[in-house]
Amino acid sequence: MSTGYSIVVEVLSGQFDCVVRDLTPHTTMEDVDLDSLAQVEFAVALENRTGLRFSDDQVTLDTTLSQIAAVIDASREVNASCEA
Repeated sequence: MSTGYSIVVEVLSGQFDCVVRDLTPHTTMEDVDLDSLAQVEFAVALENRTGLRFSDDQVTLDTTLSQIAAVIDASREVNASCEA
């Protein structure tokens, strides 16, 4: 499990009361019943947790948890290579 995926699951379970065992990398925002306001709140929670900015098109009803995790992981890789 990637660091990004762990962060996504942590935010969903901790702040949105999602059941961890119900979440998979293929779970979408629609699957976890996040309406448009909750999607914005989720994006803000991720921004607070990671320091990354998420645009409206990165967190949509069709976005999977693995897609969000990939954005987080890619940013971490870029930051790590810049620090090296």
